[in-house]
Amino acid sequence: MREPMERSERVLVKYPLFKATIARIQACFDSHDATAEPDCCPIVGESGSGKTTIISFFASLHPRVDHKWGLEVPVLVAKVPARPTVKSFAETLLYQLGDPLWSRGNTVSKSIRLRELLKRCRVRLLALDEFQHFVDVRQANIPNDVADWLKEQVEEARLAIVVLGLQRCLEVLRQNEQLRRRFGATLRVGAFRWDAKDDRTTYRAFLRAVQEQLPEYGMPSLSDLEMAFRMHYASYGLIGYTMKIIRGAARIARCHPRRQITLETLSQSFAEHVWSERLDDPNPFTENFDCDKAPPLTLPSARTCVPRVAVGHRSVGLELHA
Repeated sequence: MREPMERSERVLVKYPLFKATIARIQACFDSHDATAEPDCCPIVGESGSGKTTIISFFASLHPRVDHKWGLEVPVLVAKVPARPTVKSFAETLLYQLGDPLWSRGNTVSKSIRLRELLKRCRVRLLALDEFQHFVDVRQANIPNDVADWLKEQVEEARLAIVVLGLQRCLEVLRQNEQLRRRFGATLRVGAFRWDAKDDRTTYRAFLRAVQEQLPEYGMPSLSDLEMAFRMHYASYGLIGYTMKIIRGAARIARCHPRRQITLETLSQSFAEHVWSERLDDPNPFTENFDCDKAPPLTLPSARTCVPRVAVGHRSVGLELHA
């Protein structure tokens, strides 16, 4: 018998930006039957900013339903394959729709089957995660034939679209005018900034809400100013990294009878799940970490050079504030 998922793996905090993003996606979803041309929205943010969690939660609000006439898929979520071609993209969508022959046929026959399935499964919203895969950073080009193909399929099926990805995914829309005109304003989900009072307050409230959902674990108050600073420094203020550290610490603590999460536990979790990506930064959960002398942080996106896309190199200097 399969064990139920541990509580720490199921923690979900609906912070204000989470709620606003869900509302924006819902508006796109509702436009499917209400407008001649359904709404489309790009959602961009750092890796670890919670984009995938947000779209997965939205899809759970509109689950697949098995009817006598067949499968209904109100929200089709798919990850854009790396270096997509029309063939690989069509196969990805067919597979996600449950087509048992997803790899059979040529591009034309796959496109026809896809259009039929989108209508038969009553897909209202197509959510494409990892949309930055359209931008080939090695060759600095965008497969516009794939973007044109996507536009044709979506217009034929009259779908609302949400695309989610890193900042560079907007280059796809900039370079493809026909696709761009379908999209409204960009919604950005990013890191909470410690030097912005509202962000700092919201991040501390997020940590408090997470801790409230884990009553079986003994741990220091995560929302206290110094501990919140350590958590923020360890995670860049990104939800994904924050939860990685907390969930990793919970897994370690489950091996001990009292389920205690200490600075040492958090330090070990940080070392195992995050530090390998940022060896130049100190581990903020060690006893000798000085919050007042912590070196500035560089966000993950600023560490990667992306051709043809303007990505600012942001160093974030942090100081402890009440």
